[in-house]
Amino acid sequence: MEKEEEREEMSMFDETTIRAQRAARSGNWRLFKRILEEDTKRLLEPFDLFGNTAIHIATRSNNPWLLHELLEVLPAKDRWHALRMGNCVNNTLLHETIFCTRVEMAGVVFKFEKEAPPEDAPEEKKGLPLVEIINDSGETPLFRAAKLGMLKMLKYMAKHAQGDIPRLFVRFDKHSILHASILGQFFDVAIWLLNMDEKLAQHRDMNGMTCLQLLSNMPLVFRSQATSMGAVKNLIYYLLPEEGYEIDDDEEEEENGSADFGQRSDLESGQQDKAKLPSSVLSRINYAIWRTLAKEFNGIGRIWQRKKQHKLAEHLAELLVQRDFSWQISFHENFQPLIVLPVLSSKSDRIKHIHHMKEMHKTISHSRSYKLITTATSIPHSKNYTPLLMAAGSGIVEIVEKIIDKFPEAICHVSQDEHNVLHMAVKHRQLKIFNMLKKHSAFKSLLFRITAEGRTLLHQISRMEFYVEQHLPGVAFQLQDELRWYERVRNIVPPHYLMHCDKDGLTAEDVLEMEHREMHKEAKGWIKETAQSCSTVAVLVATVVFAAAYTIPGGTDQNNGTPVFLGSRIFLFFTATDVVALVSSLASVVMFLSILTSPFELWDFRSSLPRKLSLGFASLFFSLVCTMLTFSATVLLTVRLENQLQQWASVLFFCAVFFPVAIFWRLQFPLYKMVLKEINILEVI
Repeated sequence: MEKEEEREEMSMFDETTIRAQRAARSGNWRLFKRILEEDTKRLLEPFDLFGNTAIHIATRSNNPWLLHELLEVLPAKDRWHALRMGNCVNNTLLHETIFCTRVEMAGVVFKFEKEAPPEDAPEEKKGLPLVEIINDSGETPLFRAAKLGMLKMLKYMAKHAQGDIPRLFVRFDKHSILHASILGQFFDVAIWLLNMDEKLAQHRDMNGMTCLQLLSNMPLVFRSQATSMGAVKNLIYYLLPEEGYEIDDDEEEEENGSADFGQRSDLESGQQDKAKLPSSVLSRINYAIWRTLAKEFNGIGRIWQRKKQHKLAEHLAELLVQRDFSWQISFHENFQPLIVLPVLSSKSDRIKHIHHMKEMHKTISHSRSYKLITTATSIPHSKNYTPLLMAAGSGIVEIVEKIIDKFPEAICHVSQDEHNVLHMAVKHRQLKIFNMLKKHSAFKSLLFRITAEGRTLLHQISRMEFYVEQHLPGVAFQLQDELRWYERVRNIVPPHYLMHCDKDGLTAEDVLEMEHREMHKEAKGWIKETAQSCSTVAVLVATVVFAAAYTIPGGTDQNNGTPVFLGSRIFLFFTATDVVALVSSLASVVMFLSILTSPFELWDFRSSLPRKLSLGFASLFFSLVCTMLTFSATVLLTVRLENQLQQWASVLFFCAVFFPVAIFWRLQFPLYKMVLKEINILEVI
């Protein structure tokens, strides 16, 4: 009896339902339909673990005929309930059709929606259209379609929506439909929504964030902050068409729906609207060529989609910038004079003072924690910066440029905590924004701003609060980059700001040393270990090439002691490469030993130590190359072949020699790039 009761508890579905489930899983929709037509009551019963009915499952077939047939076999009373019946999260049939690539699936639902409701229907649902029914998340089918990037289905549903459509665009948590599409990075959907209802640009979510603020915190969707793709991919990216990324809203073309690159067939993305073709004939030809290549090579297609995302994000930013006026609310508190604490004469006293101040701040903040919680509702985000400041902190050049070009006075905006756009760019180490602002006529006026915490630009760059580790070959070069940033800012701020103290009584140089103490410690350990290891290798190379100089290939003439191959050009090559290898290896040893005897002060990492390390690496690499060439010349002199065979042997030997050299170069290439930076070829300060 107990076993029978356990079986009854475990059997959620009978054999007939299981057969229908198998048919649906395998895509056999004819068998699925035939099984369910035998007993139409099963169409309204739970069909899976998520509370979906068989009608919900039929939407996955993407077959309007199947959905129409299953709804038609139901009585009118049951059909009305089937259209509005929700699953475990109250997603109705229209919520589920957004995953379909054919808009006719939603058309079937709208067709049967016109039927009169039965007498026993709930009063609150009798006059409620399907597009207005919300699920447990407060999302209408329109909201859900935009959230998942189903632009084609969204347009189709919007045509059948009646009354005030914008009221369907906000969720329970004040999250708008435009916020949802931007978070999903469906920028074509966002552009269409914004053109449909401009008021969405001003809507704020529960955190007080507008859509432009949200976009300003997404740097990776813009070209200026996108990750590097490599030389070849970058070349393809720039060669791809610059036109054809706007979404075509032409109804006839949408109905035809011919597949091309501008039309994504990815069911998860749902971005299926055609892109507008370029206007000129040559541009159309170029577009067609690249479209063909994108179909043949998936890599080109992915790069094109990435460029399309960048272009759409930039276009969306331009539309949002036109409707954003948050920069007009600027806070200008009383001017803070120069603060110097003469009582604290030494740096150690100032450091003790800062530790004491930190302890006081912790005590005060703990005692005021209840007060902060009670006032959080009135001022939820005291540092909720405008899109301009957020974009400057994220390094999104496109948004910053568009805001300043559209509203030139926006560059003077000051936040509530007395930050301007230059402060944001500096403390987040955004070099592109910094260089862009440096060319602006208002740049000098931005230098004098002191924040509410008494911090100048030098204090901002000295702090590591927003530091992000750079793609540099070692911690010593990361510290060098930080010191270069400090020097870059120090060269532009007024000289008397070097003496200015913040609210903690510290100058910018004090903050720099305190904040970078751990990095300085790690850099010292790293550069010592690297120099010791490399000096060992350099000494080994010097020993080998020094011994090779006295072991002459082929020996010497017993009569006069001259080398046997003295008249050979290969012997001359052997001698030259051996001498160069010896000199360069000894030079690298000198460089690495000079590092080990250096004082390792903080500012030694600005140029002295990294330059020595870079030059030592370059000399070591050059000595390895010459050593391998010396070895190759030795083999060619020792193995005597015929002239024709000797030419082929030379080619093979040199190829074999350069194979380990090429691997070494590839692995150590980031370090050798630093040599170029040391001589200021690649870096402009």
